Amino acid sequence: MIRWLGLAAFTLVSIGSSQSLPSFQLIQKVDGSGMDSVAGLGTDAQGNVYIAGTTSSRQFPVKNAVQPNLASAGLYRFSGSASTALGLSSCSFLALDPQNPSTIYAVSNGTLVKSVNSGVTFTATSLPSSHALSIAIQPGNDQILFAGTVDQGVLKSADGGATWTAVNNGLPVQNGGQVSVQKLWIDPSNVSVIFLNTPNGLARTADGAANWQLTTVQGGAVSISFDASNAGVLYVASIGNLVLKSADYGQTFAPFPVPKGIGEVFPDPIEPGRLIGVGALLYQSTDGGATWTEESPTAVYDLVADTVNGVYYAAIAGTGLVTISANLQTLTQLGPRGPISNLSALAVVGGQLYTANLGSGDVFVTKLDPSGNILYSTYLGGRGNDQAMAMSVDAAGNIFVAGTTSSADFPVSKGAYASSGGVFLFQLNPDGSLGYSTYFSGTIPVAVATDGNGSAWLLGNSPGGLPVTPGAFATTFCCLGPGGGIGFGPPIIRQEATLTRFAPSGSALTFSTYVQGSATSSGPGPITPAGALALAADGSAYLGGFAGFFHIDSTGSKLLASMTVAPVNPQAMTLGPDGSLYAAGMPENFQTTPSAFQTMVPSIPNLPSQARGLSETGIVRIDPALTNILAATYFGSYAQVKAMITDAAGNLYIGGSTAAAGLPTRTPFQGGFAGSTGFMSELSGDLSSLLFSSYFGDTETFGVSGIGIGLNGSVWIGGATNQSFSSQGNNGNVWINNLALTPPPALRIDSVENAASLVDGPIAAGETVVVNGAGFGGSAQLTIAGAPVSAISVTPTTITATVPASVPGGAAAIEVLSGGVSTNPVLMPVAATAPGIFSQSGTGYGQGYILNKDGTLNALSNPAAPGDPITIFATGVGPLSFTQCCAVTEYPVNVYIDSIYCDGVAAIAGPVNGLPGNVYQITVYVPNPAVIFANRNPPFVFPPLDGVVMRINGVSSQPGIAISIGQ
Repeated sequence: MIRWLGLAAFTLVSIGSSQSLPSFQLIQKVDGSGMDSVAGLGTDAQGNVYIAGTTSSRQFPVKNAVQPNLASAGLYRFSGSASTALGLSSCSFLALDPQNPSTIYAVSNGTLVKSVNSGVTFTATSLPSSHALSIAIQPGNDQILFAGTVDQGVLKSADGGATWTAVNNGLPVQNGGQVSVQKLWIDPSNVSVIFLNTPNGLARTADGAANWQLTTVQGGAVSISFDASNAGVLYVASIGNLVLKSADYGQTFAPFPVPKGIGEVFPDPIEPGRLIGVGALLYQSTDGGATWTEESPTAVYDLVADTVNGVYYAAIAGTGLVTISANLQTLTQLGPRGPISNLSALAVVGGQLYTANLGSGDVFVTKLDPSGNILYSTYLGGRGNDQAMAMSVDAAGNIFVAGTTSSADFPVSKGAYASSGGVFLFQLNPDGSLGYSTYFSGTIPVAVATDGNGSAWLLGNSPGGLPVTPGAFATTFCCLGPGGGIGFGPPIIRQEATLTRFAPSGSALTFSTYVQGSATSSGPGPITPAGALALAADGSAYLGGFAGFFHIDSTGSKLLASMTVAPVNPQAMTLGPDGSLYAAGMPENFQTTPSAFQTMVPSIPNLPSQARGLSETGIVRIDPALTNILAATYFGSYAQVKAMITDAAGNLYIGGSTAAAGLPTRTPFQGGFAGSTGFMSELSGDLSSLLFSSYFGDTETFGVSGIGIGLNGSVWIGGATNQSFSSQGNNGNVWINNLALTPPPALRIDSVENAASLVDGPIAAGETVVVNGAGFGGSAQLTIAGAPVSAISVTPTTITATVPASVPGGAAAIEVLSGGVSTNPVLMPVAATAPGIFSQSGTGYGQGYILNKDGTLNALSNPAAPGDPITIFATGVGPLSFTQCCAVTEYPVNVYIDSIYCDGVAAIAGPVNGLPGNVYQITVYVPNPAVIFANRNPPFVFPPLDGVVMRINGVSSQPGIAISIGQ
């Protein structure tokens, strides 16, 4: 997770004698290629660690594998009905060279790659863009290529891709100066005529890309097909679901009438003079489109002709690939049956079919010993997309993984409960061999747990269709029959939680039941019937969701207890050693208990044009009978808990993702380096004390997806960066860390905050910061990036200081030496600017520290008037230089009130009574709506309390700072 920072960053500044501090014992990357996501992490009684998830990487490390290779591929080549997976994990666009059938160009994860051996191997081309969308080969001259890119428009090569030149004259320029081009089509009868899609519509050139003009096809084209028998005739399937025809090389277009259900028209190269219409139905016309004959009631997509073999290939929803006879009468299945949602292209060259697919993944499971050495690592999956959604490990090292699948060939074991379905569940033995693997259906997995007797318990959400067992708690879906349909307005999808217990062999169900009382309807936010599962020592199960908490007996036949007015909508749950239930999620009817670690969230006001942005998390502890809330605390401003576990002493560990600010931290390793980053925190079992808490991750998006207790009280965490399966996404990395945690030491750093906003975000040169912690004596010495820094003020729990101008970019370690002992070094991100506006209350929000034109503090009882000059007090504006009158920032300072830009006057910097450090003071004019919106009816007027934001170098000050404006 700390890939570019490295372990060395935590040992650079050991300036005093050591304390017992939290430390990293292991930082290890499990995989660093392809698209990765992590479903969970767990440990066994021997201290081994298990991590499971989904990957599209073809280089995922394997050892003692059940399945040594990724089953799905981004590109397949067919010989008859047999297919060969080629060396791409994802392919969003494909171009074949008819002159050299072994040459293939493809777009994989935004990179243009080339193969000269029919796809056995691929190499990246020299295209100067990592955001390619398409490629076109000029008919008759395969040295001339055109590539469409997101950022650089059209790039042309005249030497087979060795060099490229932008040819964008006449194409529209998007915001930011980029030219965006999508798919390209070259007219084979006149290669100087080329078409392409832009965000502004279909564009055309008639001079080989020297000049472009937008056509009248405003929405752009889904496809363009050219009539080989009639030069200049082409058919366009527009994005507006209209078929157009041109008879003059695309200079003009006219609507082309087709029967309802036809989305595209293809001039037939096998039978010249015939038109084929595809879409919701398959049609043909032999009189130029005057009349049409329906040939198949099946929805057909991506039709391509194989002129060598005299057949067509197509994709059919719910069926997969088919071969269609020349007379369009016979459809034959080609390859395994399955969905076509990931199919991106079909292409034929030399009588061979190639199919391109967007990134699809297989499940991975990796087991490591306590030192981080891989004991086994395996793929498991089929040719479709297999998404691991939950995992669980028992004390012996049996691992259970559940998820969804679109693979018709997901590997199943002999005697499995089901041989088809949209859900999978499998179990691996401690040595990595396959215990069982089965399909399932009727629910979407949320969590899986094991009871130690070899049984897997599957929690899910179902819209109906669950295979239920006789005598189950609820055998009927809640919403069938009267009142269960869809009314007026947007579709309402009713769901109900399900709980299924599998026999240890995976061949039968011990029970399967709906959970009566858990039903919800679709709507905004995480409104799901089930969110988390925890198994009790007596074999019963607790589950939680939007409708509350439910306790079900070990036979699945009886509801033991419930709490339907739940304090949180749980996303994670666990049981303590005493059987009490812990849950974390969005607060609902939430009240903290008196001894809670965090009794309230910041009361940041909702101001016009400002999103409050907070997403509170609540943590509760409930007695086993679900009758009393034993403890309840808020936790952070943006934390989303994904994993939760307790240790033998009853301490609670939570992990997940958070914004790079607002996390309560205690003896942390680092600050937040990405907009969405990971965290892991330890609280006392009574939720009264924070024992450890830190951000985790680097500048890539990251989240902690699993936590496990290791040997000697160590803690394992795991997750993945850039968790995505988008064809244009960046590669992800799977990471695990092993941590040695200690009680909070007497001398420590807990957080580093902007002195004005009190936000624990990046620091900047010249910014006044407050270092919070404990044990700071009068001789406490602060260092930033190893350099001693003079303090503005010191208390036992805070040090206020100015970040030196020499602070290095990227990251800097902050440490305190006091009484010859050093604190934990905290690695903080360093930015060019980190603006924060001072508030009058000193809380970082509310009425801003703003002076009216007469020098008095702005207030509701003393508002500024439109057009008046006001002065705003801030820090973190970046490096300053000074002229005779003014303080000048390296980057322009922009101030907005209600999103309206404020014209500037001047700025100074210097001490201000009651505020710490060298305070930046900028004077601007309050916008005057009577002038700016002179013709608006009704007139615009500022509300009495409005939002103020300072933006410098793309970074904004904190939300919630208000100004009062009179009329």
